[in-house]
Amino acid sequence: MKRVYILLCLLLALALPAAALVPGDMNGDGVIGRDEFAGMVLSFLAGGEDAPPLAEVQDAAPLYLEGEETVTPASPPSRVVVFNGETLETLRSLGIGPSSVVGIDKFSAQRPEFFPEYRNTTVVGSVWSPDYETVVSLHPDAVFLYATTSKDACDEIQKKIQASNPEIRVYRFDCFRPENYADEVRALGAIFGREAEVERFAGFYTNTLDTISAETAGIPEAERTTVYLENWKDYKTGAAGSGYEDKIVRAGGKNVFSSLPAEYPEVDPEAVIAADPDVIVKLIGAGSYAYGGYQNKDLDRIPATHAGLFNRPGWTDLAAVKEKRVYLLHNDIFGGAEHFIGIAYLAKWSYPDRFAGLDPEALHRTYLNEYQHLGIDPAGMQFVYPAI
Repeated sequence: MKRVYILLCLLLALALPAAALVPGDMNGDGVIGRDEFAGMVLSFLAGGEDAPPLAEVQDAAPLYLEGEETVTPASPPSRVVVFNGETLETLRSLGIGPSSVVGIDKFSAQRPEFFPEYRNTTVVGSVWSPDYETVVSLHPDAVFLYATTSKDACDEIQKKIQASNPEIRVYRFDCFRPENYADEVRALGAIFGREAEVERFAGFYTNTLDTISAETAGIPEAERTTVYLENWKDYKTGAAGSGYEDKIVRAGGKNVFSSLPAEYPEVDPEAVIAADPDVIVKLIGAGSYAYGGYQNKDLDRIPATHAGLFNRPGWTDLAAVKEKRVYLLHNDIFGGAEHFIGIAYLAKWSYPDRFAGLDPEALHRTYLNEYQHLGIDPAGMQFVYPAI
């Protein structure tokens, strides 16, 4: 139960006043027992559809403490292994860097242009191929894994790490989902004792999305901009429940393929013509469209890719093509921890009049300079095309 006590301390740093009902009381006796609260905490960290929201766990924490005498506070981790780049990036937004991070995943190591400070940091493989021997040799006091992505693989890593050393704390964060990113940021801040940094960064993040939401909230459904979003695989899109749809909706738009049964379906070219979207967005940065972004390579291919969309069979008469509302968006700022920047671009493209004062590039620059401390000017790189 030591790990549960540690997690309890972290949650107490964020605790809210107790609710009228007793959250976490599974047997209805009006008391939250140790096993009940432990299960609640672990379910929250594991994520998934049945996981309780952070606020509910926070409400349960002080009620659980009423029946406990003492809880030993956990000190912030000082030797950390991070298996996902999204969490590594978020830690940097909170001022946590190589002095605490002793091991990183191989995919982050393959991005020296974005993680230059980790050029000499030990690589521990990936969640699909972890190097357990190296992880153990680093003597970490905490390991960070995905919460929902590759869940089975991460569950296995967690079991093996804790079997090798039960004192190693294992935390599960995604750091790429808009619906809980701000909560994850605050939880990370509690773990590392960075509450001031959390409030600054979380405020920057939530203010961006809240501004967009407030501006689009009153738009009637029938008047919302329709969007066809295609990823780096031609005619591959997202339907209801997908991350793509969530971001389209957060930008105030309407996904033309929301009703399809598959979460990430491949659509018939004729279906796009029949949908006749107001805006078309093509993702680049992976697959056969792996150019632009932070690697800033093969930039000459970007205009040709954009022109190719206008020349697709049957697209001449599409509203988006006629009005030149066809855009390329790099996945570096649409997925991962930077998703809010991509959402800002989607909002700008969907409602240029409403968001005349919104400058996604300036937002991106602030993020890179003030929170990522990279000194990169996105104006000198290619994340969208054409430029706003």
